[in-house]
Amino acid sequence: MKPFQPVTSRQTTLYEHNSLSLSVSAQVDERAVALLQQTTYGTEGVRYRQTGQETRIHQLNNPYFFHLYWRHELIGLYCLDQRPVGFPDTSVSGYYGRYLAVRENVQGKGYGQLLKTTAIDYIGQNVSAPYLFYSYIEAKNTRSMAASLKENFMSVAQIKTFMFRRFSPKIDARFKVASLTHPAQALMLVQNQYAGYGFQNFLNINYQNGYFTLEEDGHVLAGVQANPIFWTLVHIPGKLGPLIKYVAPFVPGLRRFFNPSRQAFVALEGVYVQNGRTELLPILLESVLAHFNLHTAMWQIDEKDPLIRLLTNPQMGPFSQFQPGVTTHVMVKAVGLPPTVELGKDPAYVSCFDYS
Repeated sequence: MKPFQPVTSRQTTLYEHNSLSLSVSAQVDERAVALLQQTTYGTEGVRYRQTGQETRIHQLNNPYFFHLYWRHELIGLYCLDQRPVGFPDTSVSGYYGRYLAVRENVQGKGYGQLLKTTAIDYIGQNVSAPYLFYSYIEAKNTRSMAASLKENFMSVAQIKTFMFRRFSPKIDARFKVASLTHPAQALMLVQNQYAGYGFQNFLNINYQNGYFTLEEDGHVLAGVQANPIFWTLVHIPGKLGPLIKYVAPFVPGLRRFFNPSRQAFVALEGVYVQNGRTELLPILLESVLAHFNLHTAMWQIDEKDPLIRLLTNPQMGPFSQFQPGVTTHVMVKAVGLPPTVELGKDPAYVSCFDYS
């Protein structure tokens, strides 16, 4: 294997054919944000567009941006973000795949597969094992799932989506912004809570001062990282889909939960709950919603996660529930991992920064 050459901000061409070219760079093409904002995610079920890429795309840990051009016009993008990925007994180099996007008028030509294959091959030719590639892919996203399976990825965990809702959330007197007062303590709480998990990635704990706690007498009883997210819902399936899309925005009560043109919620990760104080979780999440003046929080959680039992408690509220028929897979391609890493054995830690 040839010596590793770190990727630089200057683009390096990896593929050329006729007027098509594909390059890699540590710096993203400035036109990529517009491409991502026009990209619709999901092939079945809910289809949506994300926002906020102009901020998050510049806050990745160690990105490799793969750009696809047609006559110097950007038509495709894929990113592998390199970071240490922790497991109970060790840590390995991980490459998280995100931002796979192809311009709508050239989809169906195999360009997404070309981007993914080229990116994986590039790492394989330049990086020594052990390492792994991974991404979160919804089961109904058949196009992305097919591209991963073709590259010999496998599912090692299944993630459920839980929506926590409050019609009129209120802030508890014990609510604190821990990121502003004790950021190191917030990170330590999360590290200890998830020490026995796989795919540990705590790089975005305290992101935008977003770790919140409930405290009594200076002691932290519960905590969570919460990031506000805004999506545009393009398609909502089912008989109620048209009602939600076209009627709900004009009904004051429903608009709190459904506004397809600007679906607002907070995404959660790094949940900490002190032993014996599980009743505080809904109080904390309600306080977070009130802090952001929102009404919905989304938590992606491994079905093996012991914290999942807390979400079936009636105290979570009548509007809160797991999303029916929604399963997301942790798709992994591993290269030379040590035997101490048993993929799928332990619950997977899921970072909300990665899927938003």
